[in-house]
Amino acid sequence: MTTRMIISAFAALFCSLGLFSANSVARDTVTADEARTIAKEAYIFTYPLVMMYRTMYLQAIDEKSKSYSGGFGKWLHLGTSSPKDTDIVSPNNDSPYSYAWVDLRTEPWVLTLPKIEDKRFYTSQWDDLWGFVLDNPGSVEDGNGGVSVLLASPSWKGELPKSVKRVIQGESEFLGTLTRTQLFEPKDLPNVQKIQTEYKLQPLSAFLGQAAPKSAPEIKWMEWKDKDETTEKFWSYANFLLPFTTPNDMDKNVDADMTKIGLEPGKPWDASKLDKDVRDAIAAGMKDALAQFRDEATKIDDPSKFFRSRADAKDDYDNRALGVNVGIFGNVSKVSVYIALPKDSKGTLFDGSKASYELKFTKEQLPPAKYFWSMTMYKLPQRWLVDNPINRYSIGSATDGVKYAADGSLVLYISAKSPGKDKESNWLPAPDGPFWLVLRTYGPGKSILDRSYKVPPITTTH
Repeated sequence: MTTRMIISAFAALFCSLGLFSANSVARDTVTADEARTIAKEAYIFTYPLVMMYRTMYLQAIDEKSKSYSGGFGKWLHLGTSSPKDTDIVSPNNDSPYSYAWVDLRTEPWVLTLPKIEDKRFYTSQWDDLWGFVLDNPGSVEDGNGGVSVLLASPSWKGELPKSVKRVIQGESEFLGTLTRTQLFEPKDLPNVQKIQTEYKLQPLSAFLGQAAPKSAPEIKWMEWKDKDETTEKFWSYANFLLPFTTPNDMDKNVDADMTKIGLEPGKPWDASKLDKDVRDAIAAGMKDALAQFRDEATKIDDPSKFFRSRADAKDDYDNRALGVNVGIFGNVSKVSVYIALPKDSKGTLFDGSKASYELKFTKEQLPPAKYFWSMTMYKLPQRWLVDNPINRYSIGSATDGVKYAADGSLVLYISAKSPGKDKESNWLPAPDGPFWLVLRTYGPGKSILDRSYKVPPITTTH
C-alpha cells in the first residue's frame, strides 16, 4: 500500500466518524483570492494526471470504448492514424501506434521487443500517470536486436531477472505505453503489423513460470466523460487518482496548498460544501489555467521541453501540463524532436480559409535526422488530423512520390485546396480554417538537438 493510500484510508475513516468534512479546511482557512491562485496552480499540476486517466480509461477500462484494448496488459495495435482517431491530440502518421497499460499493484510486468531489421525505427515509450516519460526501449536506447525490460511500481525493490536488461519505474501504480513502429510506405503496413504482434507483455510471475500472486483489490473506476476536465468534476477525478501515485518531495508545496481547497488523496471533493465566494474563486482559477493553455499554445516553438523525465522536468508543472494539452505521449528529444509551427513568416496564425502557404527547403536546410522526418497537419482547436481528398495527413522524407528539384531542394505546398495536379505530390492538405503544423524528426541530428537548426519561413502565397 502506498503512502497516499494509507493517508486516504485514515481520511476516509475520520470523515465517516464525522470528525471533519471533506472541505472544512477550505472553508475555514482560505480566502477567495488565495483559492483562485491555488486552484490555477492545482489545475496545472493535476491536469496531466486527469488527462492520462482519460486515455487509460478509454483504452484499458471502458469496454464500450472504440479504443478498448481488452484490459490491462493487453495491446491495442493500430494502423496509420486518421481523423477518426481522437483518443490523443496531435497523433503522428509515420509510425503506427501500439497502446497498452499495466497495473503494477500486484507485481511487475515484463515487456519484450523482438529483433527487427536495422533500417527500421521502433521505440516503446512508457509514461506514468503524471505524464513523465520514463524510458524508450528500442532503436535509440537498445538498437534493433530485441530487448526485455521490467515495468514496476514505485515501491518495488525485487531482484531483476538475468534475462531482463533494466527496470522502468515511475511515480504511479499504472504505466502506459505509446509504442511506435516505422512505416516505410503504405504497402509496408503488413510488415509493421507482423512486428506489432511480436510485442509481448507478461506478468513477472508468468515470465518466470511461477504462480501468480494474489490479485490487488478491485477498483471502482470513475466513469470518464469528455468536457468534465473543464468543470468542477475535474477535482473529483484528481482526488480519486492521487492515491495511485507516490508523493515526490519536489511537489510538497503544491500538495500542501491543494489541501486548502479540499484536494487530498481519496477524499471526496464536494463543491456544495464550499462557501460561494471560494467556490467561485476555484472556478475562476480553473479558467485562468485554461486561458494560460490557450495563450501558450500559440507561442510554442519547441515542444520537446514538454516531454521529459522527472529528473529533467523537476517541478516545471506548466510545461508538463501544456505538453499533455497539445500532444499527450510526446517523446523525449533524444528519441524524437518536435518543432511546432503555428505561424507564417509574417507572424500570422495559419488559417486555410484565408491563405495558402509554401515551405521551401534548400538541400542544406532539409531536417537532419538519422531515421526520418515528417510534417503533420492538425486542425484547431482539437489538434486532430484533417480529412482531405487525397488522405494525406503528413508529408516528409519517407512519403512516397514526393518530388525534389534537381539541386536537392524541396517545396511543400500547404493549402485547403489543391495547388494543381502537377504539385499534388508535394501537397499537405489543410483544413478550411485554423491549423497547426508539427515537424517531427526521428533520431534527430546534432543541429536539432542543440537548437541551432531553423525551419525555413513558411510564406503566404495568396
